[in-house]
Amino acid sequence: MGFLFLLWRIIIVVQGILAYGTAYRLTKNGGDNGVSLFGWFFLLELASFIPGLGIYLWYINRDV
Repeated sequence: MGFLFLLWRIIIVVQGILAYGTAYRLTKNGGDNGVSLFGWFFLLELASFIPGLGIYLWYINRDV
């Protein structure tokens, strides 16, 4: 159980880093203000708790 928990935490951290970049790109397309950046970052941070979802969202939004 310890190894899986550690692996899950590492994935969350990596997806959290990717969430910031994705939120910044999505903000540049839309509102381009701090509130918009906070909103996207909050939603993408919630998505980072599901393994693989944050990486998927980063992948589909990297060309935006």
